[in-house]
Amino acid sequence: MKKQVFIFRGSPASGKGTITAEFIKQIPGKVVYLELDTFRWGFHLYNRVVADVSDAEHQLAYKNFLCLLENYLQDGCYTIVAEGLFARDKASPHGNMQDIISICEKYGYDAKQILLSADYDILWSRNLKREYSVPEDEFQMLYKHVMNEQSDNEIKINVGEKSVEQSVSILSALLK
Repeated sequence: MKKQVFIFRGSPASGKGTITAEFIKQIPGKVVYLELDTFRWGFHLYNRVVADVSDAEHQLAYKNFLCLLENYLQDGCYTIVAEGLFARDKASPHGNMQDIISICEKYGYDAKQILLSADYDILWSRNLKREYSVPEDEFQMLYKHVMNEQSDNEIKINVGEKSVEQSVSILSALLK
């Protein structure tokens, strides 16, 4: 089996967690799932609110994510699925695609870049229906952060027009 990393990125409420969970079910063999939010919110938000987390803490969480990613890449026995608010801007405290792709290439992994997108209003509406709703000013910032730059190398899925099942079907073709 070829060594692959599937990197999902999208704004809040784009379905990253939902779609990756269903996609992982299609992958044979050993799979590692690295969710950037686990590093960020799971480690830094106890007894605090999102606004209290500094850019330096976001950057620390991202560095921890990269360390674990590199450990699994170095091991070489796993298909890796990663997801987060990754941007293409190197200065982003939330993580950037260039770092991730560079590490993947270092270990001979084929990195599939997947952008889950939709119109702002669709994602904002979804956000409001979630158990935890991202505040509007933060949502706007994160949406711009992720959607600002895109690459021709990305597989773009309009999650505003496609169901979870349709999205996973498109992605399953990458496994063949």
